[in-house]
Amino acid sequence: MKRFNNILWGVIAILFVLGCERDYMFRGGTEGIGFSLDTVMFDTVFTSIGSATRHFRVYNPYGSDMTIDAIELAGGEDSRFRINVNGIPEYRVDDVPLRTGDSLFVFVDVTIDPDYNSEGSFVVEDSVIFYTKERIQSVKLVAYGQDVILFKGDSIESQTFTAEKPYLIYDTLKVGEGSILTIEKGAHLHFYKGASLIVQKDASLVVQGSKDNPVVFTGSRLEEWYDDKPGQWGYIWLMPGSKNHRINYADIRNATYGLIVDSVGLDGQEPLYLSNTRIEHVTKQGLVAQSSSIVASNSLFGDCGSASVALTLGGKYEFYHCTIANYYKWGYRDMPALLVSNFFLDDENKTVTRDLETALFSNCIVYGKNSNELELDFEYYKNDDNKDDAYKETVVNYKFDHSLIKSIYNDEALANGNNFSNVIVNRDPLFIDETNYNYHLDTLSVAKDAGSIEIARLYPTDYNGNSRFDGIVLPDLGYVERVE
Repeated sequence: MKRFNNILWGVIAILFVLGCERDYMFRGGTEGIGFSLDTVMFDTVFTSIGSATRHFRVYNPYGSDMTIDAIELAGGEDSRFRINVNGIPEYRVDDVPLRTGDSLFVFVDVTIDPDYNSEGSFVVEDSVIFYTKERIQSVKLVAYGQDVILFKGDSIESQTFTAEKPYLIYDTLKVGEGSILTIEKGAHLHFYKGASLIVQKDASLVVQGSKDNPVVFTGSRLEEWYDDKPGQWGYIWLMPGSKNHRINYADIRNATYGLIVDSVGLDGQEPLYLSNTRIEHVTKQGLVAQSSSIVASNSLFGDCGSASVALTLGGKYEFYHCTIANYYKWGYRDMPALLVSNFFLDDENKTVTRDLETALFSNCIVYGKNSNELELDFEYYKNDDNKDDAYKETVVNYKFDHSLIKSIYNDEALANGNNFSNVIVNRDPLFIDETNYNYHLDTLSVAKDAGSIEIARLYPTDYNGNSRFDGIVLPDLGYVERVE
């Protein structure tokens, strides 16, 4: 009997041990597993060392022990990153057990050349992929691979950006109220995808580029393939109430919007002075302004998925010796190269108009591949601003003088000397090579020697620093003078 009891207790002990042994048969549900981070950021810029280590935790939120089918680097063996899961340093680990309510550590390290990396980008990315029965999830890995000055969701006070090191804006960079951001010649600002520069109320943007060393605003990819690709970052936004902006020799490219000018330069404030600037390779509008005052000269606006220049909701605009061209090749474009308008529809679908005090285009070229590259869209309403006063007519004042335009407007409209004077209509300006964004004039161009000498005296040198008075009596149209 005693022997039987010993056997019985032995069986019970074995069953107890077997009952306590974890089988990890559960492979996860539809809600997936949990993570301590959704992005692991190596936000120390590598200057003297090229590696760093971070970690994150993975949680089992279920009431059962489980097995994660696999954990792997999306980049595989070629990734700049390496992972270590529970002491296993492999780019892929299969059948990883995880107890109920417990967590495991995933260590990540990255090795990057601090001066240059073969990916050709300031930003190196990968992901750690997690496979369970019901879900595929990931944790993003982001590292900065060059010696840059980093801004990540910052708001800055008055300061100066120099050409000493490139700047990487990972998220929105705000110029704080009342501050001045001065950017010296040769500075490069690289924006990560979705990142933008916002200049707030009472703040100013002063760009001091030069012919040989412009200030460059572009994306964070450095390979040649990305040079002309639009939509790599957000925009530059001059917000309502910002003031005293001066932009000279800026190269703004590869954005979603180029430059947004919102209620700037009116009510006695200085206009935005935009000179010797190129805005190109943009998904939507290159320059979009509303209720603002702008004086632009010797500038190029081209290769945009919408209007190269959109002047909306009234304002005061003067463009001298500018080339507004659009041969966008990255998709269908239903907007003209130049749009001028004085109204918008509010939240109640009511038309709101603003006075277009001035829209002057002198010694300019407006051209592109569409059949019409100029749209003038105006609403002429009487605004009852004050019931005690008489009704006030909406002001619409625009003029094209000594300019070449591509337009479907009829001859009668174009013969109106108040709005069109000495214009060349629907004649190809014969750019050297618009396919490769060379908007210099061919020797046979009708835009040669077609400009106003009075305007040229105000802007005697072109974008390239060449004189507009080259021995010929009249200057050329556009942002560059033809040099034989």
